[in-house]
Amino acid sequence: MGNEKEYLNKMSDTYVKAHGDLFLKIYSNEFRDDTLKNKVKALKFKVISEDFAQLINKAIKESGKLIHVVVDDTKEVREYHRKYVNQLNQVVNCSKCECIDCAYECKFSSCGNCLSGCRVKNCDKKENCIIESTKTLKLYNDKKERDVEFEILAIVESKSYDKIYILLQEKDDEDNKQMFIMSDGLDDTEYISIENEEELENIAGLFMES
Repeated sequence: MGNEKEYLNKMSDTYVKAHGDLFLKIYSNEFRDDTLKNKVKALKFKVISEDFAQLINKAIKESGKLIHVVVDDTKEVREYHRKYVNQLNQVVNCSKCECIDCAYECKFSSCGNCLSGCRVKNCDKKENCIIESTKTLKLYNDKKERDVEFEILAIVESKSYDKIYILLQEKDDEDNKQMFIMSDGLDDTEYISIENEEELENIAGLFMES
């Protein structure tokens, strides 16, 4: 019983809180920009998140009854979480995103550059916007003559250079870090090498500081 309550409280602290933090902000007058609101990745998962929050609250209520049938109150919660974990985690990410509480008129693409499983981690409002990612992608390695899986460490939109950069780290070799200019969105982009040494150092410095 104790483990069930601990699990449900953890789910509540994570997902019920994230649901409230994100959607109350989005649908309140505090959320500054209807255009940005409609770009938020988690917006389309509102019903999934709302149903999960209700399921968690119901399970917590049932587990707290004095007369309690001996059943696993976490079963439905676990099954729902397993089914929609990516959507629910996107709600959590968006609830922590810097864009949600930002009062500035945005110069950046903000949610337009963001990916599922990502959030804006740092933004100076003027020159650089840094997106933190949990995604991976595969690139062909000429030396190994096969696709190699990379973790996306971050994406940077720079107004100084008017470019978007991506920092990658090979999943099986953390010493193999690579940085490219992105020509377009992640699915259709061409990864362009950075030829200018000063540009490379400056953008690498932003990645490291973030």
